[in-house]
Amino acid sequence: MKKTQFVAFGLIIILLIFVILLLNDKSQNKVDSSAETSQSSQSDKQTSSMYANMTGDQFDKAYLTDMIAHHQGALNMASQARELATKAEIRTLADAILSSQATEVQQMMDWQQEWNYSATDSSNPHAGHMMESSGSMGDDMANMEAKLNGLSGEAYDKEFLKQMILHHQQAVDMSKYADTNAKHQEVKDLARAVITTQEKEIADMKSWQQKWGF
Repeated sequence: MKKTQFVAFGLIIILLIFVILLLNDKSQNKVDSSAETSQSSQSDKQTSSMYANMTGDQFDKAYLTDMIAHHQGALNMASQARELATKAEIRTLADAILSSQATEVQQMMDWQQEWNYSATDSSNPHAGHMMESSGSMGDDMANMEAKLNGLSGEAYDKEFLKQMILHHQQAVDMSKYADTNAKHQEVKDLARAVITTQEKEIADMKSWQQKWGF
């Protein structure tokens, strides 16, 4: 009897240790997530401040250069998601991003040429204004793509949604001053479209996170 009680007591101790470790792991994940969100928020504030202080040609030049680079980051992530995502909804989203943002990149590069702005190097779109004036955002974009490397299955789906939501929010923040600060109507119209489309996609991705327990 005593031996049975001893074994039962030992199992209870092991179970308690397991529960404590599990709770600690979840707590650490929350801390890591909060830290990443805080860093992203700080980057977004820097971006907003930068665009709030630009008008006319200065705004349009910076916006086109930065948004081309930003779109290219989304295209890289979406192209990978078409191959690695397990959820059909994510693959459908990736297809939509590839279609719409590739078209917008070409449109923006055409405007650069038409308005005699410095052309973005299509072979290295990240080597522009964003890296010079907002290095933290450039680093954020590189980190977002890097965090998907080596992942597969549900882990990939979960991280893709997390990073693409942050990525889309950056584009929305970059675009919100265009309506008052941009010189060309084309830039204003594009910025409105970016906000409308990407806010809708953010809402979709957040609903999937909740639905799938991410």
